[in-house]
Amino acid sequence: MNNLFTPEHILFDANSTTQSEALAFIAIAAKKLNVIDCAESFAKGLAAREAHDSTGFIGGIAIPHCKSKHVITPAIFVVRFAHSIEWNTMDDSPITTAISFAIPEQGAEDNLRMLTKLSRAMMKQDVRQALQQGDAATVTNTLVNVIDN
Repeated sequence: MNNLFTPEHILFDANSTTQSEALAFIAIAAKKLNVIDCAESFAKGLAAREAHDSTGFIGGIAIPHCKSKHVITPAIFVVRFAHSIEWNTMDDSPITTAISFAIPEQGAEDNLRMLTKLSRAMMKQDVRQALQQGDAATVTNTLVNVIDN
């Protein structure tokens, strides 16, 4: 996974209470980490993806993502929220964690394959729990195991 995910990509959002605030938080963090070049445009891309089809899963997790020309380098973020965020999910429950993908327009196929693997793994409670509650090493190992296998 190289630089696709590093411990600094584990984020804590103490303030967001809505989906749009959560998506803006992700975009601003991605900009600060030099993953994207425009937070506003990337947040709009994430919101457009949600409007097209929700990325909400079960057990308090969503996987917001978008393919964008504003992505400088592909990345995955694990974002934990202090407040439950209302989201259209498979079990109609709010989310507390987002696994977000910043996908560049070029080379998107590899990132989309990783997204598919992660989506399948989200059905397993132990994977969700590791991403929601694990320390940096646990989160990193879980993502590597899911994506590289």
